[in-house]
Amino acid sequence: MSVAQTSGSRGQHSRKTGTKQMAFPSALEALDVVDKATLRIARLAGFQGATAGAIAMAMIEAVTNAIVHGNRLSPDKTVLVKYRWGPGRFAAEVHDQGSGFDLSCVYDPTDPERCMACSGRGIFIMRQVMDTVEFDMDETSGTTVTMTKAR
Repeated sequence: MSVAQTSGSRGQHSRKTGTKQMAFPSALEALDVVDKATLRIARLAGFQGATAGAIAMAMIEAVTNAIVHGNRLSPDKTVLVKYRWGPGRFAAEVHDQGSGFDLSCVYDPTDPERCMACSGRGIFIMRQVMDTVEFDMDETSGTTVTMTKAR
């Protein structure tokens, strides 16, 4: 699997503010790269311990959804991840090439009838962990999930 990356940062001797972009084919092997990159960037933004881990978990959920549900594991489709960070703030976008979905049809995983379901917790986890989670869906250009977290 190849991962294309670009990054930049501002600041004299540290990377307290910056951007990073990664693009990769729709393969679950990308999740390890996303996990490590997100942990590193969350720490650069000043998040530590469990909070940095929770941010990484939200990103893994978003990228998993992009790979599995958006791009349907198609090796011909790409997932694009963009990070932006600064002191006490983390933002990320995950873009797939899928046709989107109806948010009103997403099940509540806390519903007792759904609590043992094998899937369906990703959006719930993202919303619990992050301060904002926004979806922009277009049938022709794909879906972008934008998430933010501030201290």
